[in-house]
Amino acid sequence: MTGAAGAVPALRPGACQLWWASAGDAHPRLAGLLDEGERARADRLRRPADRALHLTAHALARTVAAAQLGIPAATLPLTVVCKRCGGPHGKPQPPMPLRLSWSHSGERVVVALSLGTEIGVDVERIAPFAPETAERVLCAPERTALAALPAARRPEGFVRYWTRKEALLKATGDGLAVAPELLHLTAPDAPPRLVSWSGPERPRLPLYLYDLDAGTGHLAALAASGAPVRPTQHDGSALLAAVAASTAVPGTSCHPILPAAERPLAS
Repeated sequence: MTGAAGAVPALRPGACQLWWASAGDAHPRLAGLLDEGERARADRLRRPADRALHLTAHALARTVAAAQLGIPAATLPLTVVCKRCGGPHGKPQPPMPLRLSWSHSGERVVVALSLGTEIGVDVERIAPFAPETAERVLCAPERTALAALPAARRPEGFVRYWTRKEALLKATGDGLAVAPELLHLTAPDAPPRLVSWSGPERPRLPLYLYDLDAGTGHLAALAASGAPVRPTQHDGSALLAAVAASTAVPGTSCHPILPAAERPLAS
């Protein structure tokens, strides 16, 4: 995993930066990076663990995207527009051509950033699942493959399926408006690939899928729409620690802002 404390490397075409952090990185001073709506949503979360994950994910996403634009993280504009109805909901996006996705579960947070390629990322804690859940989100061949696994490995197999599906639906912008059981994926132990997409709303662009190493007790997947990407791993914990250590958060020279000549959007 690369990335010295406080350093955000320039994003290059075809690459996808993956920034990893944890709930323990949620320093209170990072709240200054979030906008009013993000802070309000955090306040509505009842569990301290959920608030910590929310703060870590939003602060990290803002930090890495804003660095590519050469602006303070707190000023990063994030637009939320539903693909289907045009309403103010869906996955937040920074100015084009940056594309952004993030996820958190258990103790893990991951932020994915690309240049021009639509992406989706998902991380999940491995946990037991109810059989009726598998009935709702897996297609028949997937349920057969899951049942063929030893009982002790089925929770991991189910989470592998789920992270792959969630990543794909984030990359297409559909989210759970598309029923996950309409997607047929390769078996958990096989290289990740979309076998088929049932129904009239199959994406026209090719989809690419990658399993990620999310650390002990977690699984993760990355998807890209239209073109393959080269995933690179980066230390979001060190980055957030450097930002939190700044005495003036947000918007000071302590923030990881790329020099103008290194920014991917530089003319």
